[in-house]
Amino acid sequence: EKSNKFYEQKDRTKINQWLMAQMGYVGPMLGQHHQFHRYNSGKDKWGEERYFKITKTIYEDLNERLNQSKYLAGENYSIADIATFPWIARHDWHDIGLKNYKSLTRWYKIISDREAVIKGFDCLNSGEKIPKL
Repeated sequence: EKSNKFYEQKDRTKINQWLMAQMGYVGPMLGQHHQFHRYNSGKDKWGEERYFKITKTIYEDLNERLNQSKYLAGENYSIADIATFPWIARHDWHDIGLKNYKSLTRWYKIISDREAVIKGFDCLNSGEKIPKL
């Protein structure tokens, strides 16, 4: 907050709203989807189906928001986008079909092309690349 970088005063309410949505909804629910669908596939049909549906709803909610603005909190890239992007970057694990969500796909492409995001995605220098569409 000292630099106000990616956390502009005029957008703080919306930034906080979408940051809280990531922390209380996107992250936890996609994390559960990863647990049931990716790491323990076939072991709990109820869990897989439940979190698949929730993941689809998350994609729909994000897409609906991004129909209204370039980024989650408005027209400027913010910490809300920074916090949410890594979860959507695992779209290949979700089996939802990111390409089915036009505005979410646009947002994903814009962010995945940012130099700092590319560098940050491979923070362990393991050669990991951002999943493409």
